[in-house]
Amino acid sequence: MTPGLLLAAMLASTPTATGAPPPYPVELARLDGFAQGVNAAGPFSGVVLVARGGQVIFEQAYGLRDENGEAPLLPGDRFNLASAGKMFTSTAMLQQVAAGRVTLDTPVGQVLRDYPNAQFAHQVTIRHLLTHTGGAGDIDELFGAQNAAQRQQLQSLADMIALHGDRAPAFAPGSQQAYGNYGYVVLGRIVEVLSGEDFATYVGNHILKPAGMASTGFVDCTDPAPDIAHGYVSVDGKHVRNCDTLPARGFAAGGQVSTARDMLRFVQALESGKLLPRPLFEQAIATQREFMGLGFFATDYGPDVPARDFRWGHGGSADGICTDVRTYPRTGETVIVLSNRDAPACYGVSGFLHAHWPDRDRGGAAP
Repeated sequence: MTPGLLLAAMLASTPTATGAPPPYPVELARLDGFAQGVNAAGPFSGVVLVARGGQVIFEQAYGLRDENGEAPLLPGDRFNLASAGKMFTSTAMLQQVAAGRVTLDTPVGQVLRDYPNAQFAHQVTIRHLLTHTGGAGDIDELFGAQNAAQRQQLQSLADMIALHGDRAPAFAPGSQQAYGNYGYVVLGRIVEVLSGEDFATYVGNHILKPAGMASTGFVDCTDPAPDIAHGYVSVDGKHVRNCDTLPARGFAAGGQVSTARDMLRFVQALESGKLLPRPLFEQAIATQREFMGLGFFATDYGPDVPARDFRWGHGGSADGICTDVRTYPRTGETVIVLSNRDAPACYGVSGFLHAHWPDRDRGGAAP
């Protein structure tokens, strides 16, 4: 029996904290087999965690920490989160709303009084930025080997706004939705101004520490720590570390490093009201526009799809990175997949259990 199937078998026979056997042993074994198969085929390596009602019922690592090395990945290894780290920015911004410093409809210019573009400053609101409906656009200079020199010059959120702050909204704010990174740079800068702390310090003090996320943080891509998974990318025909094409460390649009267990702690801290008042959290994970809540993916899939399929969370992808954090409120599962390989393979793994839930949990109205 392989290690993964052994783990699934152990989970199937081990009581939970409530004394009942964990649910879905067959489905978990199938999930493990699927992840093993995708890993053997090449496009996936990473950590998969499934929890139900706060109890971890499956946790396994697949593949190598560094594809050019021999060390196997371990469940506690740290991965670059890519855009899944935007959830920290959303939470930080919503904490400012909860504290009464701003509202969701506060325009950018009310906080960033020297914001260069008057149209953006007066028309784009915090709600628009959280839902990607402000026409903020992206910040392409942060990515790609060709932008290495310019990337070195963008050391702070203020630097990034100085580069693109004269840009008007790409469309009338609120009229469309277009996912991008720059809006979250603006949100992060707003948090800095309101709190008086730089963004990384704020997240550490007000999100990571309260949630008990000791393994999560803003870490240099080239950090030699042995528990950090390495991703790769092809540049000019050479296979190189993705540090050559990505920001040096995480920022307000993502890129922090974390573990699967820490991301579960983050989900649990949100659900318990430790990080946000429960009513505001419920609003944040309700669908506001298409696939977005207030800074969280909030996907109900549309007509004729069972209400139990609704999920909230966030995914992320970049060179040598694929992440997915998803929670299904109706059935109580949280599925976390962190990978040091390109998208989209990790999404097939994170969606596997969702697609193979037993019929007994299908249907019904949302709680």
